[in-house]
Amino acid sequence: MKRRYLLVLFALFLFVFSSSYSQDFNSIYSLYKQKDYFRFRNNIGYYNPYSSSWQKPFLESMSDCIFGNFEKSNRNIDYIISNYISDIPDSLLKDIYQKKYFNHSFLHEYKYAYESALIVLEKYTPYLNAEENQTLPDDIMMFKALVDSPPQKITKGSQDANIKISKDMAGLWRMPVKVENFDFNFVFDTGADFSVIVESLAKKLGMKISDEEFNVGTSTDKKIKSKIAVANSVIIGTVLLENVVFYVMKDEDFTFGPYKIEGIVGAPIMRDLGEIRISQKNELTICVNPEDKGIRNFAYDQYTPIIQMVYSSDSLNFVFDSGNNSIMLFTPFLKKYENDITSKYKLTKIGLGGAGGIIETDGYILDEITLSSGNSIASMKKVNLLLKPLSDTQKFFHGNLGQAFIGQFETLILNYKNMYIEFRK
Repeated sequence: MKRRYLLVLFALFLFVFSSSYSQDFNSIYSLYKQKDYFRFRNNIGYYNPYSSSWQKPFLESMSDCIFGNFEKSNRNIDYIISNYISDIPDSLLKDIYQKKYFNHSFLHEYKYAYESALIVLEKYTPYLNAEENQTLPDDIMMFKALVDSPPQKITKGSQDANIKISKDMAGLWRMPVKVENFDFNFVFDTGADFSVIVESLAKKLGMKISDEEFNVGTSTDKKIKSKIAVANSVIIGTVLLENVVFYVMKDEDFTFGPYKIEGIVGAPIMRDLGEIRISQKNELTICVNPEDKGIRNFAYDQYTPIIQMVYSSDSLNFVFDSGNNSIMLFTPFLKKYENDITSKYKLTKIGLGGAGGIIETDGYILDEITLSSGNSIASMKKVNLLLKPLSDTQKFFHGNLGQAFIGQFETLILNYKNMYIEFRK
């Protein structure tokens, strides 16, 4: 009888032990699924698996992709695939191969990105959400057009490059660039997945445009058609970039009355620049040797840049979008502070514009909101808060941080090497 009692205690101990372990993994993984990336990253450091050899590398591979350590993420993924693929449920293998194709895309390894994305399509589509099911075929079509393209290459000068930029009539930064040795002023947009060039200009420059046409999402949730082309050279100041991928889009999608955009410098160029500083004097500096301030407030949601912000002592996640002139709040913000907002403000119509046109949606207009990041704090007036999400991104993040916040500081520092964004007065 006594021995049976010990066996029961031992069985109970095993149940509690295994449940605790499973809950640890599930609780951290749930932060990833909720796109609460900064808490996700911080909790991995405290996670000590009791028996599984793949769970911590799995969590680390997800985090490393999100926080810009693409090669390290792929090393963990290759280790897991080589040793534990039969132990892992398909729902998590979908995450692995999805992160693998984003890693390869960020590293300009388009053939491997294409192969990994195909695996997701062929084996794991039941585990994709609605938006992923829509965008994956478009990603595959884009990567297919790039399988024979060499990776983007960057050559910097021996000293920091200082470039004079300007604000256009829409309040967006324009920077001088040479594309195929022709001079242009392109919009500088941290929120652009890839750089963009309008079709008429791509043809004029003799760029080889793909036959494949795919959909690209916009800030208004409209899909617009795009093709792909690769520029032999793009020069920014003293920096030479080779084999630069551009979305090729119709001119009319980037023409708004008298206002026209011919091209956009997007995130793949900025990441390779390492560290960029932009001052209120409209001077852009490309740093030869990026600094490390120990700040870690910058992340990626697939191609979308995310910044950690603080509101009323609460850590929130915002899309960082220098190509947007305003700040906008999304549904998760409304859910957090619904009582305060609905008791003070009335529902109204909000007009939104971007590539693809102008739409109208329901929302609130807040009198003022104060946000901080690091030691920097700023207030903005007349801030739009959307009632319903217009995209999958708006279902998870609290808002969109644009020029209304950025423009209140003397210097903006974008450090892609060490993944931080700093605002200096």
